[in-house]
Parts: sequence; structure tokens; C-alpha cells
Amino acid sequence: MTCYVKHLSEIMRRAGAENTYENKQLLDKIVREVLSMERNDCADVWKSVKAIMFSGNEKHKMLFEDRVVEIFIKRLITG
Repeated sequence: MTCYVKHLSEIMRRAGAENTYENKQLLDKIVREVLSMERNDCADVWKSVKAIMFSGNEKHKMLFEDRVVEIFIKRLITG
């Protein structure tokens, strides 16, 4: 379920989230929503995340991270 989330600790830190199982699940759900991959398996999601995070395109990476952090913070606040 969250096989790739361990690689996204910077996003959790930016959102001010503790590294808990529940927050990892929430991060996984948000990443899947942002990528429109809600039903894909973990390996496919990680492949897409890797393509964004390590493509060398810093603008694309920051847009992705900023969007995930924005949603993550909103969900942490609203529950």
C-alpha cells in the first residue's frame, strides 16, 4: 500500500506531519489522487512518482510536491 512513501519524507516534513502509519496512508491516498492513479498498484504509482521526482525537471517536481503538500495540510487540519 505505501511501498514508496518512505521516499517522500521531505513532503511529510514540509506538511508538518509526523511519520506515522496513518499519515503514510494519507500521503499515499493524496499522491494517488494527484496522479489520478487511485486504483493502480503500488509499483505503478512509485514508477510515476520516480519519473516526476528524479526527472531533472525541478519545476515539475516542485509543482507536484507543492500540490501534494497543500492537500496534505488541508486534510490534516480538517481530518
